[in-house]
Amino acid sequence: MTVFENGGSVYSSHPRPASPRALQAGDDLLAEGDASDPETAWPWRKTTMVVGTKIGSGVPIGAVVLEAPTTRAREQVTGRIAVLAAGGLAVLLLTSALCALPLAHWLLRPVYDLNSAAGRLAAGDLAARASERGGPPELRGLARAFNQMADYLVATLQGQRAFVADASHELRNPLATLRLRLEALAGKVDDSGARDLRLAVGESDRLAHTVQRLLELARAEATATEQLDVDVVALTAQRLAVWRPALDAAGSVVRFDAPAHAGARCAPEAVEYALDVLLDNACTFAPGARMDVTVVAASGGVEIVVRDHGPGLSDAELAHAGERFWRSPQHRALAGTGLGLATARALLEGSQGSMAIGAADPGLEIRLRLAAATGVLRDTIGGRQDEASAGTSESPSPG
Repeated sequence: MTVFENGGSVYSSHPRPASPRALQAGDDLLAEGDASDPETAWPWRKTTMVVGTKIGSGVPIGAVVLEAPTTRAREQVTGRIAVLAAGGLAVLLLTSALCALPLAHWLLRPVYDLNSAAGRLAAGDLAARASERGGPPELRGLARAFNQMADYLVATLQGQRAFVADASHELRNPLATLRLRLEALAGKVDDSGARDLRLAVGESDRLAHTVQRLLELARAEATATEQLDVDVVALTAQRLAVWRPALDAAGSVVRFDAPAHAGARCAPEAVEYALDVLLDNACTFAPGARMDVTVVAASGGVEIVVRDHGPGLSDAELAHAGERFWRSPQHRALAGTGLGLATARALLEGSQGSMAIGAADPGLEIRLRLAAATGVLRDTIGGRQDEASAGTSESPSPG
């Protein structure tokens, strides 16, 4: 504490002289006569606190100035600010939990639903649609546009399938009638026209067979849409059992090698169609040759490997194998349309699978790759899982 009167300080309770701030405060009080208000002890201010008052009424005859350290006061203010900041942060977090999280859920839920619907539609679920309820108007509009696009795609796909099925069905009767009339001409043409008649009958048979395959394709595409988790071993064994009579008649020796079970995510009808095509080709183009059918677990999925020990294809022919309506020149004399492998590949790709055609020594090797199962395996073949026994078997009939 320092006491001032006109002319300077007259008393100080501290052994050190008054600081410049205290001297300035005393001069201001003697000159103006007003008491100074205490300063706020903010944590970031390191200076001392200076307060004072005048002595006497009217014209001051002196002044008393008190200068005190603010360390303790600043510590108290800092503690209270920290408490207020912690309380404010807690209120902010609570407000975020009660308001921001539901808001984010309201905004993002339509996006998650749209992503799920797009994934299911891509996986073959043609009934998958996004919810048009909830979320901001922009996202509801996006979901509505997605559903309209899905409806258009499904309608277009179903229209194409219906056209193929209807056209194939409607062509069967005229082709059958045409063949009957050609056969009726057998006794009415001379020897010079007999050869042309036989060629015409053969062409009508080939056209009828093509129409039949198109009809089978339309039926397969109509059913090979829903993807399930199935046991590929059981499915393969069941198709081999169905083809047993044809393989026996062709003299094919079948070797089936597979584990006890192998789960895959696929459309069962697509895999069945592909196996039917491969077994039919083996009977037609490699009669009497040994055939190896193997089911193996591959990285991220399952593979069905069908290899025959027949004549196979050249490198130039392998580059075109699987194209629609393509047939090897060495097989032109045999019945066929060139649609089987192409159709099987299309159905497998629509079921998240693939087909690879390669040369073997000797013969041809075709790999059907399927995605891995994601859940519990379904019994889609009428309880034939018992036919898929582990190990290797070799016999004149598939087993």
